[in-house]
Amino acid sequence: MNVECLALPLANRLAQEYQQQNASALQFFAHNPYAIQSYQDRLEYLRGRSYSHRELLAEGLYTFNQKIGNHQEALQRIEALKRPDTYVVIGGQQAGVLTGPLYTIHKAVHLIQTAKKLSNELQAEVVPVFWIAGEDHDIDEIDHVYWLTDRETRLHKERMKLNKKGRVSASSLPVSEEACKQFLDSFFHAQTETSETRQIRELLTQTAADSQNVAEWFARLMAQLFGKHGLILVESSLPFVRELERPVFEQLIEKNEQVGHVLMKSADRIETAGYPLQLEVEEHQANLFLYEGQDRLLLERHGDRFVNRRASYSREELLKLAAEHPERFSTNVVSRGLMQEHLFPTIAFIGGPGEISYWAYYREVFELFDMQMPIVLPRMSITLVEGAQQRLLEGLDLRLEQVLNGFTDWKKEWEAQQEPHPLQEQFAATREQLLAMYQPLVEEVVRLDEGLRGLAEKNTRLLLEQVSFLEERLVRSLQEQEDVEYVRVKRIEASLLPDGGLQERKLSIFPYANKYGLSLVDRLVEAPFVHDGTHQIFYV
Repeated sequence: MNVECLALPLANRLAQEYQQQNASALQFFAHNPYAIQSYQDRLEYLRGRSYSHRELLAEGLYTFNQKIGNHQEALQRIEALKRPDTYVVIGGQQAGVLTGPLYTIHKAVHLIQTAKKLSNELQAEVVPVFWIAGEDHDIDEIDHVYWLTDRETRLHKERMKLNKKGRVSASSLPVSEEACKQFLDSFFHAQTETSETRQIRELLTQTAADSQNVAEWFARLMAQLFGKHGLILVESSLPFVRELERPVFEQLIEKNEQVGHVLMKSADRIETAGYPLQLEVEEHQANLFLYEGQDRLLLERHGDRFVNRRASYSREELLKLAAEHPERFSTNVVSRGLMQEHLFPTIAFIGGPGEISYWAYYREVFELFDMQMPIVLPRMSITLVEGAQQRLLEGLDLRLEQVLNGFTDWKKEWEAQQEPHPLQEQFAATREQLLAMYQPLVEEVVRLDEGLRGLAEKNTRLLLEQVSFLEERLVRSLQEQEDVEYVRVKRIEASLLPDGGLQERKLSIFPYANKYGLSLVDRLVEAPFVHDGTHQIFYV
């Protein structure tokens, strides 16, 4: 079997305890995500609700998915959504260049596997939907890709030049042919030419050429990777989505003060339970964005007015605008969940640790809108391990668990066991001589002015630190030049724990696809992953 499981701690304590099914965390959610009864209860609840817009939803999804070249299998799943006995598992992500970090891929895999699993367990058709957050205007978060360089010992970050003026969103940001060519040339120049390279280059180049904006490029790539497995794609700014969301926009405007009040109470309960607050909530937040031209601007509520940096609206003016031009409105992190629940008969929402900590605020918000919070299922976390890395681990007698949980301590211990560098004694002697020469001067300074003691002692530390800094640079240089073992350690660190964090938060799928082919994605979809909150290891 090419899959193993590891129990790794999460940095986010609320998400960690929710994953562990602790009552203190579960209290903020409507369901236990690991109890089969939760899914049966949720299904029963959905059967009692009416989705009168199913036909319009399916037609809009079909048109969009057909436009982006999604597979016939996905189109068939969309047709199934017209039936009242078809349900959804949903999750989403920003529209990152080259699909962004690996966890985007992992989320899609989890959606597909969960839909299949629930269809079997509940004896009902469940389809996977990927929500593209195409209206995100924080372009610095999505305009880059990481890959490994210098014999896979170092993490490299490459930004794609995007014409990001003002508060424009990814769904309005054009894909420049020249910028795309430069970016892809840089990417492929850094990759080893393989039998898969030509196909990967053609895929990336053609999907970019066919796309009007960054969000569409993302959608086309995801369709090519996952469409055959039935993944339905939806992008948040699509006109038909906005039209169907109109009633919720209107309710958000009408109940705006109540939403703010409920969120503040949720924050108090989370803080009282001892969890750090992951979401900054204030009662004046309107939890909506409004487009002014191409710019997506945050709305705030001040007295009876709703204002952004360019305009001010009364409640009546805003309601009229929502009725006539819903395309000018956009959700934030709070209101997106309401839209999702309104649009889709959702059994479960799949989210990462950050999303889970946000959704802990929303249970009463859903109730305010006469909705029930869906099951919030923690996203599967995966590390890809190649054969070369397995051999490096074996050569260093290092376990994968030590790398993913405790590598810093292991590395310090390993470095302490290495041979001293040639100038170690000279550096130690220099520090002693400097201290011997400088300390009498410090004492004289302090004798003349006691107030300078802190400054004099700091000066001494800085001198010694400069010597140590030079020594550290020498050690690093010697290791990189000569020490084969050191290079092995750097390769493990860069590929399995890049920048000190999990691989899935940095690296992209396409360097792996360049080595192993696009079929790697199919292998991930078919892998026997366990959806129990443990970290999954996939041996490529």
